[in-house]
Amino acid sequence: MSFGEPGLLWFLWIFPLALLLIALAIRRRRRAQQALISSRLFHRMVPGFDQPRIRWKAALFLIGLASLLFALPRPQIGSELAEVKRRGLDVLVALDTSRSMLAEDLRPNRMAAAKREVEDLFRLLRGNRLGLITFAGESITNCPLTLDSDAASLFLDGIFVNSITTPGTNLAKAIERGIQAFHSDDRRFKVLVLVTDGEGHEGDVLKVAREAADAGVVIFTIGVGTTDGHTVPIRHEETGALQENLRDRSGKPVFSRLERSTLQQVAAITGGAYYESSGGSLDLEHLRNTIATMETRELSGRQARKPIERYQIFVALALTALTLEAIIRERKREELVWTGRF
Repeated sequence: MSFGEPGLLWFLWIFPLALLLIALAIRRRRRAQQALISSRLFHRMVPGFDQPRIRWKAALFLIGLASLLFALPRPQIGSELAEVKRRGLDVLVALDTSRSMLAEDLRPNRMAAAKREVEDLFRLLRGNRLGLITFAGESITNCPLTLDSDAASLFLDGIFVNSITTPGTNLAKAIERGIQAFHSDDRRFKVLVLVTDGEGHEGDVLKVAREAADAGVVIFTIGVGTTDGHTVPIRHEETGALQENLRDRSGKPVFSRLERSTLQQVAAITGGAYYESSGGSLDLEHLRNTIATMETRELSGRQARKPIERYQIFVALALTALTLEAIIRERKREELVWTGRF
């Protein structure tokens, strides 16, 4: 269950207060009655008086009040597929999953830090069509462009280092995959966000960047890591204990550094911008605002999960309970029969 207006849940505090006040009122009324006249004589003087009816009226009022208070924050139960139309852009995120992303110059490592940044970016870019690409020596499309940002986040959760078996870091193939994934000849409305430490030594990255610019793709690059660099540890999957450091063919430990130069050039060629995540200070709001200034178009598609409003059920329950409470009288209808003097 979710709520359309969760901030209104604080109104629920009214219910226990009303319950306390009604309980005190019934108790005070009963005590006043007992102090004034005996129970046997009271029922003879007030024929038809029914104490259970008072309790029923109080219960119905409280049910009605609780239902109205619960309807205020708009409870939502279940979801449905719905056709949605909105203005936005096609935004693909390409995430580096090569072994160098295990370097721990960012805590706990570059991959974890990068996934946090991408998750926040998906949240900030709701309303646009989002997609996810991962790359190492090869690249694959994990989540095609969709208006359902929750689906994109779900695919992101399943990404880890070496999820692509081909070793290496081929930035060129990541950009090529992005160009193909847009499925549009329009030279506008296309954004590719490249999240990597920049250590790409395969393919002609700048040539492919120019091809992306010709196709109308604007590339924003996010450098993950530090220029000081770090070794690449290999840890035990279950315990997390350090087993050894990644080594090159000559047996020397691999020392991975953020290579910002190539990423800056790629962004400049396509009219994008370079951002750096070197310690959790990446200004994603600035990136979101920059993307928001770009020309948008009307997007339509299937949104996987649209919450179903259920507040109507509670409003109907409240009206029913309050109507019954108003109908029920405190006294039964009885024919008065002369029974003589008291």
